[in-house]
Amino acid sequence: MERISIGRRDLTHDLLLPTLLFGAIGGLTWAVRGCSGFGASAGCIFAGVTLGTAWWFIARDPTGVQSRRYASGWIILAMTVAFGIAGNRGWMQWPSFFSNQLIINFTTRESTYISRTYGFAWLFIAGIPWAGLGACGIAWCASGRRTSAWQWLVRLACGIGGAYLLSVVLYNRYPEVFLPLYSSLKDKYQDLGTNNALWKLVRDNLEAMIQMGLYLGFLLFEVARRDWRNVTLISTVGLVNGVGWSLLQNWSWASVWWPDARFNFWRCWETSGGISIGIAYGVAFWLVNRRPKRGAQAAPAAQAAPAEQAAPSLGWLAAFIVTALLVGVVSPEVVPVWCSALLTFVAIAFAIAYYARARKPSDAAAWSPYGPNLERWGAYTGLILGLGLSIKNGLKGWANIYLGNEGYWDNVFMNIVGPAMILGLAGVSLWILFRPRPAGPQDDPFPRAYGLMWAVLLVQNIIAQLITGPHDNWAEVAFCLYYVLLFLITAVIVFHYHFVARVLKAAPATA
Repeated sequence: MERISIGRRDLTHDLLLPTLLFGAIGGLTWAVRGCSGFGASAGCIFAGVTLGTAWWFIARDPTGVQSRRYASGWIILAMTVAFGIAGNRGWMQWPSFFSNQLIINFTTRESTYISRTYGFAWLFIAGIPWAGLGACGIAWCASGRRTSAWQWLVRLACGIGGAYLLSVVLYNRYPEVFLPLYSSLKDKYQDLGTNNALWKLVRDNLEAMIQMGLYLGFLLFEVARRDWRNVTLISTVGLVNGVGWSLLQNWSWASVWWPDARFNFWRCWETSGGISIGIAYGVAFWLVNRRPKRGAQAAPAAQAAPAEQAAPSLGWLAAFIVTALLVGVVSPEVVPVWCSALLTFVAIAFAIAYYARARKPSDAAAWSPYGPNLERWGAYTGLILGLGLSIKNGLKGWANIYLGNEGYWDNVFMNIVGPAMILGLAGVSLWILFRPRPAGPQDDPFPRAYGLMWAVLLVQNIIAQLITGPHDNWAEVAFCLYYVLLFLITAVIVFHYHFVARVLKAAPATA
């Protein structure tokens, strides 16, 4: 009986509840992704920071030793950046394929017949890296197996090389493979200045190949070094979401089922696409991030080899600075140059100060590259970037709905939120340098994790309500009520995991 109850408990906490939590968060954040103030990278950052925080919160143990492989605070930053990169592309040219239309020219309304198979194929291609790049970010935060500086360079080279191979070499050499009906429409494809719809199709397909190349290159690196758990994580998220998006068909069938309905079917597609992403992460969580059975040995980050607990090398410092540069330029669309430059400066200054402090550490484990203090910096940096940009874009969207002139308000709120993010990152960096936490097995690097999770939920749900309107439109009111339902689902699950974590901390031997 005990064995059965434990199995059911594990299935509930490792599959059912994570899938429900990620699905609810995906449904909320992806619906917001396409709303006023968001879209593209901005909307995907909104989703990435929320999903990343939720994954980290339910995976972590309230001690310095983690039983799950993917429980690092760096996951928040990794998913925020990865989703932002994945969202920097379009997809509006493919839904018409499900109506057997390839639009050639928006101005003249010229189109031609195309098989619906192309719609299924391109949504499958789009869905894989759109969710899968976030899984790559989680894989990079895994504990138990370290990656040296030269391996990081190879990993990045694999992704960049894959993107170059697919988007430059193969895309240009074999356009008939990547451009629908290229043979019969070759003359029109070569006159993109006139055929504006084909120009957007060429752009969207090229961007999809860039993302797919990144995804496959990063996956290839994990295959080459035989990290099969990372391979399972990345491939599961990509394939499950690719199939999900393909089957959803952008909700193109909704107008046939309900021809007289006046509803926002596009947002219905957005939210169901987010639920598909959530399901993909829930299944992956169950496959690769289950808590070890009682008596099994975990491979926690806090129990790294002695050589890995030593002070960081110059190679590590260089890798950190490269990471800081990437963080500072998440996307030019959502982070102005002045803001990204100052964020990068703060991150590099912190890296140098951390390196200097770690040269003669009083506690080698606490100041190692895998110690709790650098992990704290990663988590808080992800929250500052993700929530800061979410608040700025949410306020911009609200102003656009009720005041108008979105571009003006974008500058106004960026000039407020941008400096706040820079000061926040500087403050967190100083706090970690001068108020470090120990690296003992019972020392929790994030004693206020529950509060951080609630802060993210409240901020993102308030933003969702702000940009859903006006409220004299019943379709908008319906989504407001829908968001309340999703919030209640996530709130109950988050409280449950918090309660379970308290029980585990109080009596780990009976967990």
